[in-house]
Amino acid sequence: MTELSRETGRVIGLLVDRKGNVVDVIVGDAKGITISEMGRYRVSKARFRGVRCLHTRVAADGITQDDLTDLALLRFDLLGVVETLSNGLPGKLEIAYLVPENQKPGPEGMYERLEPTTVHQLDLDFLAFIEALEEEFAASRRTREVSDRRHRAILVGVTTRSLQAARESMDELRELAFSAGHVVVDEIIQKRNQIDGKMVVGRGKMNEIFIRSLQQSADLIIFDRELSGSQVRNISMLTDLEVIDRTQLILDIFAQRAQSREGKIQVELAQLKYSLPRLILKDDFMSRITGGIGAKGPGETKIEELKRLIRTRITRLEKDIHTLAKGRDERRKSREASGIPVVSIVGYTNAGKSTLLNALTGSDVLAEDKLFATLDPTTRRMRFPEQRELILTDTVGFLRDLPDDLVNAFRATLEELREAHLIVHLVDMANPQFREQMNAVEELMTELGLDNAPTLLVFNKEDRVDEETAAALREEFEAISIAATRRLTLPRLTRRLEEMLWDETGMRMEYPRSVLAARQQS
Repeated sequence: MTELSRETGRVIGLLVDRKGNVVDVIVGDAKGITISEMGRYRVSKARFRGVRCLHTRVAADGITQDDLTDLALLRFDLLGVVETLSNGLPGKLEIAYLVPENQKPGPEGMYERLEPTTVHQLDLDFLAFIEALEEEFAASRRTREVSDRRHRAILVGVTTRSLQAARESMDELRELAFSAGHVVVDEIIQKRNQIDGKMVVGRGKMNEIFIRSLQQSADLIIFDRELSGSQVRNISMLTDLEVIDRTQLILDIFAQRAQSREGKIQVELAQLKYSLPRLILKDDFMSRITGGIGAKGPGETKIEELKRLIRTRITRLEKDIHTLAKGRDERRKSREASGIPVVSIVGYTNAGKSTLLNALTGSDVLAEDKLFATLDPTTRRMRFPEQRELILTDTVGFLRDLPDDLVNAFRATLEELREAHLIVHLVDMANPQFREQMNAVEELMTELGLDNAPTLLVFNKEDRVDEETAAALREEFEAISIAATRRLTLPRLTRRLEEMLWDETGMRMEYPRSVLAARQQS
């Protein structure tokens, strides 16, 4: 190898399996080699590729960072670089290998190197060495899974705007990941002039992300933007890690939280519509069908069969939603006939809507400090001392950039807001981004044709800000403020509800004609 490398001025590499067979010979240029697709060699999170890579080095620079990157990304058993002397004979041999989670900080913490030696002096029982190393990886993984079975996620944000906006969006993505039950082990934000059409970030940054995922033992990458079908495929073909985007993360949360039959149908419909253009089958799956990813025939048929099944299921779910909508219409007519006013609570996710519903009605609806803790709409009766009562409904939380498929799936449910006599827009005044959250809610309300509906703006969580701040916000927005967890603050809200729903004689107030006309037109 070294003699040929010296004669040609090119780097020469070998891939050797665990039986000692040379399975591939690679001829590069003066700087290095390019390793072809490795899908035909087995690999798993606790095992290596089953082959070791050995290549010459024309220049006297030993193992480079590119070599270590290949070692990590391709998960070779070992990577060896042999020096090529001026007379063509082999010089020093350097060997690097991966190790389980290391205490050393930085990228170097995932590698170890053997002491450089000559090929003639190397004394290594390779099979025993690699079996022991794989057992270390497996034991490390078993220990982590016993203590915590949750996904370990790396969050990736890419922006062409300000980094501050990207950080704020990343904060929300972190909360979403927590709500989905994931452990966030790392966060990466990249500022670019334009988004990479193939993989969102550049190839170099993607390699960095993969290496950091190995360092942190991550098994999930979450992008803070919607990925196109081609981007999902391109990234997935490079890694065995699960790759999802912000939209899919939200859909996963909804799938976990849906309790009612209608909620489950709506979520499944949104998931199927989102996944259809992003459907991929990994190489190993395709090879079982066709003998290779590039083959035609059964593999293509399998993809089309899956798509056809998904389209059939979508059609069935849409019919089910239509049927359920009829039942909802009957219930709505029954409420209208009763003459009891309906008040709907809307707001950004985690604004405290369920907590407020519980406080006002004495209910025990699930209320957690998580995004989308409540998914299914909840209706309860609220009674006043003057023998008055109203129907209070808690709706699904809103979110910036809420996926279109999800909005469309829940549109029938959200459109029940049209029948509300009053809408309470609840805002978390303690959230630093409350103004952006208010705008997101108002934009979705406009999209639903509810921008002219009678609305009461209520700031929640006043106990988490100082009184001066609360007073300033009340004055600026002509709103009231409460703390849903403190009952002493609620009378100001109930009094305001009575003022807006009943006149001085106790008669229920009706919508102004302009509002009714606007609703009918929308």
